[in-house]
Amino acid sequence: MAGQVNVRLSATLLEMLERTAWQAEPHEACALLLGEVGGSEVRLTQAVVTDNVTEGNPETSFEIDPGMHILMQKAARAGGPQIVGVWHSHPNGVARPSDTDRAQSVEPGWVWLISGVRDGMCEHGAFRAGTGDPHQLDECMLKVSSD
Repeated sequence: MAGQVNVRLSATLLEMLERTAWQAEPHEACALLLGEVGGSEVRLTQAVVTDNVTEGNPETSFEIDPGMHILMQKAARAGGPQIVGVWHSHPNGVARPSDTDRAQSVEPGWVWLISGVRDGMCEHGAFRAGTGDPHQLDECMLKVSSD
């Protein structure tokens, strides 16, 4: 991907995601990210938390509830906010994509926001799926604004 991509979100939104991650521990939590894409910037405006419906181990994998995904796609087509990515937590504390994350990344251009929680600490990482290869997750600059 050419150039650094900035991912912007409010402190309030990030704090909500942190709380969700802590509540789900030791399982991974997940959400669809809604917002706007403009050039080299992605602005996250909302997160729609969904159940983690993975058939695998919920401590090391996640799957967005497909029913909620379809509902948000329909809302976007009707003029609502666009789905621009996915958020999930890593209870192992690592805020970087796992091999499983890379394998599951199939939406070109989507943002992957990851919150690593462990031992009372929370770190965040932002990545964007390649447009040519969605399994390539490139690190982005995460910019948190006060509300």
